[in-house]
Amino acid sequence: MTAAAAIDQHQSATPDPLVVFLARCEARAHLVAAGLHSLQDSVDTLQADAEAQGLVAKYGQDSIQEVLAEAFGRWRLE
Repeated sequence: MTAAAAIDQHQSATPDPLVVFLARCEARAHLVAAGLHSLQDSVDTLQADAEAQGLVAKYGQDSIQEVLAEAFGRWRLE
C-alpha cells in the first residue's frame, strides 16, 4: 500500500470546510491585492459559496464575516 492510499482511506484526511474556506478567502485576497480580481466580486462570490456550502447555517453569518475580514484585512486594498 502506498502512503497516498493510506491517507485517502483515513477519515482525518478530510479537511475542515471552514479551514478550506479561509484558505480560499486568503487566496482571493492575494488576487485582489495584485489587481487581478475586484474586491466586491470576490467577497460576493465567497459569501455565496459559504451559503451554498452550508457554512453560514453551521457557523453563523458573523463568523463567516470574521473569516472574510481577517483574510482581506491582511492586505492593503486600495
